[in-house]
Amino acid sequence: MAAIEQNTVKRRGVGLIAADLQRVSPGFTLFAPHFVENKIVYLIDLKGEVVHTWNLPYPPGLSGYLTERGTLLYNGRTPEQTSLSRLPFMQVVKGGAVLEVDWNGRVLWELQNPHQHHHAILLRNGNVLLHCLGEVPGQIAQRVSGGMAESNTGSGQYAALEADEVGKMYSDYIVEMTPKGETVWEWRSWDHLDPVTESYLMVISSPASGQPRWSFVSPVKPEKSYGSLAGRWSQASTRQRC
Repeated sequence: MAAIEQNTVKRRGVGLIAADLQRVSPGFTLFAPHFVENKIVYLIDLKGEVVHTWNLPYPPGLSGYLTERGTLLYNGRTPEQTSLSRLPFMQVVKGGAVLEVDWNGRVLWELQNPHQHHHAILLRNGNVLLHCLGEVPGQIAQRVSGGMAESNTGSGQYAALEADEVGKMYSDYIVEMTPKGETVWEWRSWDHLDPVTESYLMVISSPASGQPRWSFVSPVKPEKSYGSLAGRWSQASTRQRC
């Protein structure tokens, strides 16, 4: 008798399970298996057949898509340790590198931001919009209250604090960058959210041992009709246009 496959996904089976070709929407599916050993992006057809692949220099982050000009915008995950690395649920969405790649896998440009997570969007002007995590200035952080003590969270949810992280608070910001890595503008949540009325924290700990996270924006979406961006700040129950 053959040994039992210990990988659950492989044991259940992978690939196309079923398809109603008379009713399915036409097109292709772009995906990258989300684990650190993988650096391959797949494009498959409605029958589950691989049409094309890209071999890239980084494992996948959380976003990527085919652009209007037929290139691949890819959000890769870089290995450096940042404030994102301490939160297991943020490690899953960590990025750090954004690349535009042609059909043959040639990198047209690459920019890096170690604090980038979730989204990277190619704008019509050729620049890139990044979703990042930044440190909240101390005078603002001191005014924020609410949330849940880290000591009351499930064990293992947060990695141990580094000494230089004690007492810091983090929140999201949005930055537009050129493909050369130059910053065009930034929109920082702590400059616009009210630390008193919109102060719900994901986590609050004692000043001696805690690293609070204020708020988290997802998704970020350009609005063509307004020439602005729309974002939803989940912990603060707030929607804003910037």
